[in-house]
Amino acid sequence: MRKSMLMGGVAALVAALAVPVAWAAAPATVEVAAPAPGALLWVQATAVPATLPHAATREVITYRSRGVHGEPIVVSGYALLPKDAPPKGGWPVLAWAHGTTGVTDTCAPSGDYVGGPIHPYETAMETALDWWLARGYAVVATDYQGLGTPGGHPYMDATSQLHTVDDAVRALHALRPGAFSKDWLVMGHSQGGAAALAVAAHGQADLPQYKLRGAITIAPGGYRYSAIMEYLKANPHPPVGVALFFPIMLQGAQAADPKLDVEQLISPDLQPLMNLAGSRCLAELRTEVKQAPATVFKPGADLAPLTAYLDRQAIGHLQPTVPVMFVQGSADQLVAAGGTQAYYKQICAAHATAFYHDVQGGSHGDALAQSPAAAHDFLAFLAGGHQLKTCAPVAGTPPAATH
Repeated sequence: MRKSMLMGGVAALVAALAVPVAWAAAPATVEVAAPAPGALLWVQATAVPATLPHAATREVITYRSRGVHGEPIVVSGYALLPKDAPPKGGWPVLAWAHGTTGVTDTCAPSGDYVGGPIHPYETAMETALDWWLARGYAVVATDYQGLGTPGGHPYMDATSQLHTVDDAVRALHALRPGAFSKDWLVMGHSQGGAAALAVAAHGQADLPQYKLRGAITIAPGGYRYSAIMEYLKANPHPPVGVALFFPIMLQGAQAADPKLDVEQLISPDLQPLMNLAGSRCLAELRTEVKQAPATVFKPGADLAPLTAYLDRQAIGHLQPTVPVMFVQGSADQLVAAGGTQAYYKQICAAHATAFYHDVQGGSHGDALAQSPAAAHDFLAFLAGGHQLKTCAPVAGTPPAATH
């Protein structure tokens, strides 16, 4: 019911704003009679879940943002406000960037409900976010481009993720004018960890009217993102848990750049999984898919343009301009610690201010669950009261991975 209300409201807004609903539309032809990025378009108060005991309100929002090419788009998300009145200067802001949920509209976190396809993950996210609410932070959480709103979801596209996170901060300020501090932080997990790094690199320049103080990146995906192609050559029959990400990655690339024509690259073996991923979230795919496709690409397919696009989204191209805290499980099977540590060393070599919180024996989910401990130290550092050692060595560095 709430999902249909959201989509109905978005459809009306899209029509009113003249935003094209076809994600393949050429950016050069877009004409929009719409306000500036971050303009708040629609607000709907929803029940506050039990996992957010320190939230006074939860409001689903839609706002004007910018897509892969800077084209005008409508994006959904939600805002959480703490129970205490805003302090002098306003509530500080945390922008949250979620991890991989899928590429279809039902995977949008703002539309989560008990028993829904992403509810277990949303519950874990809310538990982590409540820590911030308890400390007086307002939280704004984007769904990203194309999740819950018209158009495809350009999964892992660095520019799109930067825009939708930054514009969510603008929208939050429009929600309660004067109630928020100009100071803000960004935090993200997995896919959102990569989004947080894009913001750490470009967010201050993109959003100069506010003060980005730092970023927390939890198990960030996207290290050597294009190396998935090398992986497939070496592992032509990947395990099913790995194969589930292929349709998400490929549909995301297609949404970002229709000229890639992914449909002409994939094998008939992969097509059923591609179709299923268009209507299922990642958690549902994990339940329903029992066997990986025998092949992914057609023999002789020209993968160079796709590989080049994926490479451009790799976090290795990002150099943060604000302090960054990494939180990584040493036993993470989805985003290997070796890749995260390799990137950490790379930015440290370029004189970044960076810290690494090693969750010993921790999984992908454990890093999120234990992120408050790292956040506590990071906030103390930003406040000048805790002398963390920047770019300290990480004990027992494992080999770098490509995911």
